[in-house]
Amino acid sequence: MKLHWSLAGASLLAVVDGAGIGNFFTYYDAGGLGPDRWPFLDMEGNECGGMGGATGYGQSPVTISQAVESTCDTDKAAYSFTGGDCTWNDLKFSLSNNGAKVEPKVNDDGTTCSFGSMNIPHTPNKFNALQFHIHTYSEHEIEGKGDRGFFPAELHVVHQEETKESYAVFGTMIDVGDTAHPVFEYFLRGWELLATSVAESCPVTSALYAAVQQKVTCSATYQFPYNQSVQDGVAFFPEGGPNLYEDLPTASEWGVYTYKGGLTTPGCNEIVNWNLLDEAMLISQEQMDRLDYLILCFVQPTLASDGTTVESCVHNTVASESGSTSRPPQPLLGRKVTHRCPNGPGVVINDVGVLPPPGQDFVKPSAIEEPANTGSNKCTKTLFEDCSDDPRYDPKVSLNLKSTAPSWADAEGYWVGTRRVYNNQGSQLMETFASDKFKNTMPYPQDEVKMFVNRTVMQTRYFEHIYQVFKPASLTFCTFAVPEESSNVLGNGECGKNGYATVGERFGTATFEKDGTVDVFFTTGRYAGGKGKAITVDDDTFYYKIGDDNSFEYSETESFNNPAKTRVAGSGQYFIISDVLPYSANPLAESFTYELYQVSEETFKEQLAAAYADDNVLPEDQKPAISSGNCIDISSDATCPSEAMFQSVDPLSNSTPYEQDPSVKGGWIAFFVILGVLVLVGILYVWHVHRINQQADRYKHQFARRIAETINMDHDKKLSAKGLEQEFKTIDSDGNGVITKEEFYRFMGDRVSEQDFNVMFAAIDIDHSGSIDFAEFCAFMAQIGAILTEEEERTGYKPSRAGPAKDEEAGN
Repeated sequence: MKLHWSLAGASLLAVVDGAGIGNFFTYYDAGGLGPDRWPFLDMEGNECGGMGGATGYGQSPVTISQAVESTCDTDKAAYSFTGGDCTWNDLKFSLSNNGAKVEPKVNDDGTTCSFGSMNIPHTPNKFNALQFHIHTYSEHEIEGKGDRGFFPAELHVVHQEETKESYAVFGTMIDVGDTAHPVFEYFLRGWELLATSVAESCPVTSALYAAVQQKVTCSATYQFPYNQSVQDGVAFFPEGGPNLYEDLPTASEWGVYTYKGGLTTPGCNEIVNWNLLDEAMLISQEQMDRLDYLILCFVQPTLASDGTTVESCVHNTVASESGSTSRPPQPLLGRKVTHRCPNGPGVVINDVGVLPPPGQDFVKPSAIEEPANTGSNKCTKTLFEDCSDDPRYDPKVSLNLKSTAPSWADAEGYWVGTRRVYNNQGSQLMETFASDKFKNTMPYPQDEVKMFVNRTVMQTRYFEHIYQVFKPASLTFCTFAVPEESSNVLGNGECGKNGYATVGERFGTATFEKDGTVDVFFTTGRYAGGKGKAITVDDDTFYYKIGDDNSFEYSETESFNNPAKTRVAGSGQYFIISDVLPYSANPLAESFTYELYQVSEETFKEQLAAAYADDNVLPEDQKPAISSGNCIDISSDATCPSEAMFQSVDPLSNSTPYEQDPSVKGGWIAFFVILGVLVLVGILYVWHVHRINQQADRYKHQFARRIAETINMDHDKKLSAKGLEQEFKTIDSDGNGVITKEEFYRFMGDRVSEQDFNVMFAAIDIDHSGSIDFAEFCAFMAQIGAILTEEEERTGYKPSRAGPAKDEEAGN
């Protein structure tokens, strides 16, 4: 269990809070317990992955936009605040490895003093103050204020509704001012008395600060440096007690940002009415230094069996390397943040700020479906017409993939490179405990995975083998206690010593469509059980979409990025379709990018063997490098498709569904009449095709111009993987992983008519799902550079931008 110390009167009490001294959650990534992995913590009622609108609230903290900050929606007349009756001696001061807290002491009869209460808009019920605590670095971002939107700390006064149905927070940012805060000084004194008492109780040993699990470092001293406020074990307090609502705010007049959200620590339950002051509370630099020391240099005592004697002590904090104990901002997903000013307009507005009803603002991916059978595939042309102009009906047109789409010849061969994996918030995934409950967990770092791909295209058949070699987990990760039904290693390896390797295979055939599409009918490894398509978007771009009916969906786009077509870059998304949190609320499990370059078969095998050796992968976990056109494990139909399975779907082994009716009759008169009609139709068709091409070209140039207004490209007019991700998020305003038709229309503005817009959207929506995922977006973006070059040469157009796009990591 997690142990923290509290000060009650003049005695030190050991108070249990949580489970296990192995931290239940952290703000640093090592160990798989940081904010990115909170949705996967095995705890009852964990809502850290979001509830997808089911609660009507949403996750916290959030970013308060500059538009909200600079405007005033209404006044704060709906608020009322009542101070409590607690004296300073009625308060309990606590320090733990995740921060500092103050709350009323519980009396012998179970009662407590009142810490204060408040009434807030939209509910007649009173909210009673329970405690307040502090996060180092602010959790909420307020654009246009602080240091790029953030402050050194944030204070939360937590309230509970008198019906005990929900909570409310009265919060304020903390910033450094010119003078000390007089009332906050007494809170510091209470915490410092506690810290001094703990330090005096700890055995004097040089190892006190040596066994540090996290990355924050503290000076190896046992004398609390700011103990001038404490004399002879007594902290000096004034008479009476604090009024949280009057004493904490520095500004005499302040407004409130309000919205519906959740707790900012696990399980992140969506039950909080947030009320944040629009003016920061100011303390001196010395007070800020003392606060940082209290939180970041917390000393964890361990009691002996008698329950009172301190046996050992260790420096222990869950802060990140930069000293943050704050969760990064979460997507608003349609919620409204209302700014209530001291003397704002006295109007009644709909500012509850709740999420839209479930399903209206969040789009889950649907499982891949085969196209519906529309009836007979026989050609319906009449008289002397035939269907030879349609390649599907022409037996002379080859079914071979390289003939129907020559780009498959460029894509086959041996490729090596690296793959990087990100969570649904865009942060890189590190190691986390493997668990059958959470399908995308991996106890190895995923920031730079060695990747090897072997593709073979043999007439109508497609073979692909994807190897991934993971480096060993960090020693820090391996020191953490392993939760039940979880593991910190896969196979028989040793955590921190051995890496691991995986392989996934995809097998497919050409189709009777003769358009270069591969029908993926058999998959292994991570893709096992999935079926789907591999589509040639153009000569340089491929689009993959694979999934099953009720488990997962995977989409990916890949493009050549050099003229010789020896280098490719790819990106994609992996969705898990499940009724289990966090996937039931947000099925986007991860996104990824990769870069590969082409090598010979010999080099491929040498580099794969070297990767196994470098990452110390056990022999039984190594996957063999096979020759082209094979399957890794041919011992079972469960791991390799048989010849019979191939023949059941191979168009060379089956009859075409596209047939032409041979029964046509007519005479010379009919012949010349029809010939005349054909000539006219031919002219009209050529004219129609010309107009369609002009229209499509116009759409692409309009979209390219719009894109160019908001992004920075390199000198080759190419966008980086990070830039692609950032631009996609700009258009995907609700952050749900897909661009809806409404979001795309808002992005284009009034640049195109509604009719033209519908045609443009359909061109980018490759799989015709009604939304654009990241892979489809990247597939179209691969063409933007060439379009802008053509536009510049033809018209002299050069995009102009207001300034560089912000590319800062939120949270620290």
